[in-house]
Amino acid sequence: MTIVQPHKNNLTAAKISILFLTTALITSVLGWMFFYNQFVNLRHDLEAAELTISKAEVENAELKNDLYKIIDVKNLEVLAQERSLVVDKNPKYFKLERVVASQ
Repeated sequence: MTIVQPHKNNLTAAKISILFLTTALITSVLGWMFFYNQFVNLRHDLEAAELTISKAEVENAELKNDLYKIIDVKNLEVLAQERSLVVDKNPKYFKLERVVASQ
């Protein structure tokens, strides 16, 4: 006597399909979590870099301000008087003549 079990093969295929779809779903969820985490980390790194740039810009402005104070004409005149420097009315400049090599 033969016992026919027609749904036995389909049940195995259904289990394999469900297992495959569940694995695919878990893998895709974990992948999206990884990419989202990378995106958030990138955003935080970008904010930190922007903060560093803004601090560098402020420091640059302060250094420029200090430089302009140092090379101000009034300050240079005071510095010249402190060091007993005098203005040369007829400065003598030396000239360098350029020699062009001819071919």
